[in-house]
Amino acid sequence: MEHQEALDRMREIQRIMERTTLYTLLPGPPAIIGGLLALAGCVVSYFIIGSFDYSVLLGYSLEVQLGFCIMWTIIGIAAISQEIILTTRAARKRSVDPVGRPGRFAAFSLTPSVFVAIVLTLKLMYDAQIQYVAPVWMMCYGTGVYAAGLFSVRLPRLLGLAFMAAGALGLLFFESYGLLLTALSFGLLHILFGILVIRKRGQGTGQ
Repeated sequence: MEHQEALDRMREIQRIMERTTLYTLLPGPPAIIGGLLALAGCVVSYFIIGSFDYSVLLGYSLEVQLGFCIMWTIIGIAAISQEIILTTRAARKRSVDPVGRPGRFAAFSLTPSVFVAIVLTLKLMYDAQIQYVAPVWMMCYGTGVYAAGLFSVRLPRLLGLAFMAAGALGLLFFESYGLLLTALSFGLLHILFGILVIRKRGQGTGQ
């Protein structure tokens, strides 16, 4: 019995250490930078199409549509790249393995949602229903973040729920405001999340 209790305690210690590791690597500053990149993309997008409705883009030339997609692809790559670089740098400063078991769990949790989002995006674009792309990405991203948050602390789960709720509302009632939804979610929500992470880390709490 004592042996079993010792094993249970060891598992609990391991679980706490894994949660602490993930909290240490939560992307506070990278989330803020990613949010600012998204907001910048939204501003440029509004100047290009002059509307909050992504479907307006269908009335423009193929060159404009292609340039629009390339711009957002570059923003996405830049946001992901800076998050990987800054998170890896922070991990090395704390002598933490960024690709350890908790980090792999989080990555595996996000991957299916990203795959689904990409497939749905291609289908919606093919059917000329791009007004639904933003809510779909919000819900898929939120699902992935929430799943990854199951191996971390509460903040990522709250972020995931917020994305899913906002995406569902956007899909049902505000499909003509995709650009605004993008700014509020991938922009402002990420910035708010980053600020909360930095504040809680400064307070020394992971809840």
